[in-house]
Amino acid sequence: MKWVVALAVAASLLAGAAHAQPKKMERSVEKQREAVEAWTACIADENAQEVAATLMQDYREDGYKSAIQQLAQKRVSSECFEAMPRAYRQIRLTGLPFAGGLAERMIERDEAPLITRLSMAAIGPEAPTYSYTDQVASCMTRGAPHLVARLFGTEINSEAELASLKELAAVKDVCTSRGAPVEASPLAMRAMLATASFRLLAAQKAQTDA
Repeated sequence: MKWVVALAVAASLLAGAAHAQPKKMERSVEKQREAVEAWTACIADENAQEVAATLMQDYREDGYKSAIQQLAQKRVSSECFEAMPRAYRQIRLTGLPFAGGLAERMIERDEAPLITRLSMAAIGPEAPTYSYTDQVASCMTRGAPHLVARLFGTEINSEAELASLKELAAVKDVCTSRGAPVEASPLAMRAMLATASFRLLAAQKAQTDA
């Protein structure tokens, strides 16, 4: 049996917080993050090729917006569905948390140590970027791959996650020194870094396969 989780994805990837919910749907941000983590893991594990192809697209284009919406409506196995927190199987989020969750799960699927992969990628070909915040996230990933890898090794909503983000704040300041500052929630920053890291790692693989 297959199940569908209702996930509304906005077209823009710039916002990083959950949309306001109707009163009966109100849940904590922490619980929403747990639900997104479970949901995106299901989608990425069961649709890996489609997810990878979507994450490599320019998210400003209509093709990407259509593809990400289709992923949000994917049916998943009952086993994956039932692993999600029961009270959080219906959530409304912007596109960035959803894309970030997919990207982080795709990164996790490679068993090689992430710190090694990101460190090698940092000196390899650059990946395309599609906005100022995307450029900042790419700069942070290439400039401090060990710190980004450490972040992805932390649990969401944990003290370790906050400590990693605090370490990365100095890197972000360097990457925005010639432009506007970037303020983002832990959810948004982790998602930005995940999508940038996924494309950076994919760029290295593309060069190897060429």
